[in-house]
Amino acid sequence: MKKILLSIATIGFVGAAAAGLTGAFFSDTETSTGNTFTAGAIDLKVDSVQHYNGMVCTVVGEVSTWQPEVGFVPGPDQYPVAGTPCDGTWSLVDLDTVAHKFFNFGDVKPADQGESTVSLHIDNNPAWACVDIKTTGNNENSRIEPEITAGDLTDDPDGGELAENIHVFAWLDNASTSGAVLGDNIWQAGEIVLQTPVALSALGATTTLALADSVTGSPLPGGSTSYVGLGWCAGTLNASVPGTWTCDGSTMGNNAQTDSATTTVAFRVEQSRNNAAFRCSVPVQS
Repeated sequence: MKKILLSIATIGFVGAAAAGLTGAFFSDTETSTGNTFTAGAIDLKVDSVQHYNGMVCTVVGEVSTWQPEVGFVPGPDQYPVAGTPCDGTWSLVDLDTVAHKFFNFGDVKPADQGESTVSLHIDNNPAWACVDIKTTGNNENSRIEPEITAGDLTDDPDGGELAENIHVFAWLDNASTSGAVLGDNIWQAGEIVLQTPVALSALGATTTLALADSVTGSPLPGGSTSYVGLGWCAGTLNASVPGTWTCDGSTMGNNAQTDSATTTVAFRVEQSRNNAAFRCSVPVQS
């Protein structure tokens, strides 16, 4: 019996000794460090040049004033007056809802007309681009005697008549043929009409215009600049002949006196990669 117990003890000792031994194996390790994913950017910058009745809003230093267009000679009743302040021209920025307005006029009369040439600058990624326009206010403000005589009989503060008398027109100001200059604030043959002439009152619901989406064709290339012309007329705007559009102020009556209309213009871009079916007309998801 003692011999059996001794044998068991010996086996246990040998097993314990074996467990303490270190094996030798060939091996190799290859390490890659710093593996990184960095998100790309879709960033839009906007600038604007504002035109009004033959004048252009010109920035010199930090001062913006109305100055005659090249070749335009102001008459004695010119409005706006050369040298008076303006605020519709600025260099490349992210738009500020307070500081940057394409239209900000306080003394509009029948047959007044103007245009803002807006340039959109895309960073280094191609993107789809849209513009959303909505008339947000059509204010009566007050009813003076000429308005009442003209048939303006309501005191509804939101019942103004100016929005139905201001017509707007939009096009891609991107022609590069026949010597045309990109962003020259002139609607020319071959330039795509984004919005046919329409009264601001018809834009009470958001109107979305496709600058570039899957329906119109290719996205805006990364690093590119595109130009949009936004024209307006106090009266009826006619844009039937490329190269010119006209403003007939005779259709704007006294019932619009003292009224004001407010419009929001929003430009937006969205990545085109992995997004081939994007359409501007599809509502933006909140």
